[in-house]
Amino acid sequence: MKLRRRYRRGIFHGLKLVARLLGRGGMDALRVRGHRIGLWHHRLTPRKRHRLQAQIAKALDLPLDHSARLLREAYRVNDRAILEILAMYTGTVSATDVAAGCVVDGLENLDQALARERGVIMLGMHMGNGVAMCTHLATLGYPVAVIYRESGKIPTDFFRDGISSLGLDAIPAVPASVGVRRMLKALKENRILFILMDQATKQGGTPALFLGKRLNMPPGPAELARRTGAAVVPALLTGVEPRWRFRLDPAAELDPEGELSENVANLTAIMQRHIESEPQWWTWHQRRWARHPFAD
Repeated sequence: MKLRRRYRRGIFHGLKLVARLLGRGGMDALRVRGHRIGLWHHRLTPRKRHRLQAQIAKALDLPLDHSARLLREAYRVNDRAILEILAMYTGTVSATDVAAGCVVDGLENLDQALARERGVIMLGMHMGNGVAMCTHLATLGYPVAVIYRESGKIPTDFFRDGISSLGLDAIPAVPASVGVRRMLKALKENRILFILMDQATKQGGTPALFLGKRLNMPPGPAELARRTGAAVVPALLTGVEPRWRFRLDPAAELDPEGELSENVANLTAIMQRHIESEPQWWTWHQRRWARHPFAD
């Protein structure tokens, strides 16, 4: 385990150095180079690639050649996002440049949700550069907080410092006693929480059917909405060239009196529908989804 962690830390520091060097050319350079890195990553992992292609074909009921093409695009797009985020968090590119590299549609839906004055939970997925979207909103004057989770392969406080440098509030998910308290405070102040939910939890969670597999999904967004009355606004990736393009949908309908499992299933279904409509942009190759067996 220690050797694996050291190896992953080495990969992280190498990517961070690459991002710092390439980021000197701005967001356009990161986009072009990130795409190239993604394509090389795709080529250099044949065993994983073939396994994922078969799983995607089964999950989406697609021919194998079709799933191969969309997986290649997923590598290209999301490795670009990772390179951009590393450059953003190291201060290589400014918040102004990051915001200019993103377009956000549906701001009227966000305004309507904020008008309730109970805060907003902005539900994101691992599709493209969601932090760039948050930075764009912050430059427009929206009070945005990003929920992050520390990783063993990344130095402590790297996420916190990087998110804060972009004009965003950084709230840790762990320890829960600290994170939940700060999330509740932010919602009480009618701020926006950006949370990623499309990753199965290692421990705990609420079982839900997601892309053909029964996984323990994070109950946090649904539970926060039940406790505070905050609106849950899906943030969906709709374009990647030449800039990231996101769409903020109307607030999801959740039953405050219903079972938590039903609300989690509702939010999971929203994410699944969008992944099924744009499967080439979801990060199939970096999610825990692939490690689980199909429900049947």
